[in-house]
Amino acid sequence: MDTTTLIVCTLLVSLVMTLTMAAMYFVNREERYLLDWMASGTFFLLSNIVAIFITFYQVPIQLSLALGNAFYIAGHATIFSGVYRCVYKRSVWRLVFGAIIAVILLHFIPGMTESVTTRIITFYPIIIALNVSTLIALFKHRPADIGRVYWGLMAVLFLFIMQLAVRGGITLFGSENLTLIGDQFMQTSGTLAVITFLFLLTICFTFIITWKKELKLRRASVTDYLTGWLNRKALDSIATREYERSAREKTHLGFVIIDIDHFKRINDKFGHCAGDAALKKVTQLAKEVIRGYDNNFRLGGEEFAVLISDTDEQEITEIAERIRLRILQSKINIDTSQITLTVSVGIALSTPLDSSWHDTLERADQALYEAKRQGRNRISSAAHMSIEPQSQLT
Repeated sequence: MDTTTLIVCTLLVSLVMTLTMAAMYFVNREERYLLDWMASGTFFLLSNIVAIFITFYQVPIQLSLALGNAFYIAGHATIFSGVYRCVYKRSVWRLVFGAIIAVILLHFIPGMTESVTTRIITFYPIIIALNVSTLIALFKHRPADIGRVYWGLMAVLFLFIMQLAVRGGITLFGSENLTLIGDQFMQTSGTLAVITFLFLLTICFTFIITWKKELKLRRASVTDYLTGWLNRKALDSIATREYERSAREKTHLGFVIIDIDHFKRINDKFGHCAGDAALKKVTQLAKEVIRGYDNNFRLGGEEFAVLISDTDEQEITEIAERIRLRILQSKINIDTSQITLTVSVGIALSTPLDSSWHDTLERADQALYEAKRQGRNRISSAAHMSIEPQSQLT
């Protein structure tokens, strides 16, 4: 395959990558990392346009090589930038600009323009470092719900890094005299590798954004839109899983059910917007004092549940009391007023007599009604149906 055909093929693949990422961003404006990947395709496209000018036109060779290589390395830098923004929600575009400037300046080192081998030995380590950094960022950030979709991209990056290392070694220790534009095996295989790399990158990027969009829809279907807590649909699957695990490991799971006292009065006096604000504030305060790995649910209205895994009576009581005190000690701003909310809390632990988690939840619900019957702003346990609020936890 001749050099011109390879350059045109690379240009077309780069264009497809750019247009695909642009189309994906058009329908997913909140996914800002798509801009980085669109820029990556654009940089690869510009690099190939420069290669076409070098092939067919008389252009200043030093400046053309500097721009072509700078665009090519910027393409790899923006792959890293997009991945970093995707997994860490932060932009590293200063790295991209720094890479462009550094590559251009390196071309003014004596001998850099004249020798293809020198440029390969100089720039391959930079490209490898950028792709290794991308690989590490993906590997370190593999959440259970989306991490597996990164494996395809990691495999593509790994294979590209390996072929760069092999080709760099052959260049360093081989005897082939490389020219700027030629049909040598090294240049032909390198261009084919880039074409394959960009094609697979486009597929991987498309798969990642499609999966993230599907995951977002799944989460929305099991999340209460007002508070951000899980809804009753999620409760069934999560509680079943945790109940089976606790039975298998012979541990206890527990439910803490929270109900806002006199919530109807807030709606009647201040309006439903104030009621919504109170619901959001209560869930925010409760989440601050519970364990990060426990699951939180809105059961309906002003009633919420926290599923506590691997716990005992003392711990679940302390968690419930922390929730009650945190809400009691906080003021909620509604219009020009500040109000204090209180909550009644019912708790229950699973027992060998429970046939499912529904039994545990039902006993926690009964304990909640007992707390309300006794005057509200207190905790009631299904174990002994009456626990006076603790003034201090140990």
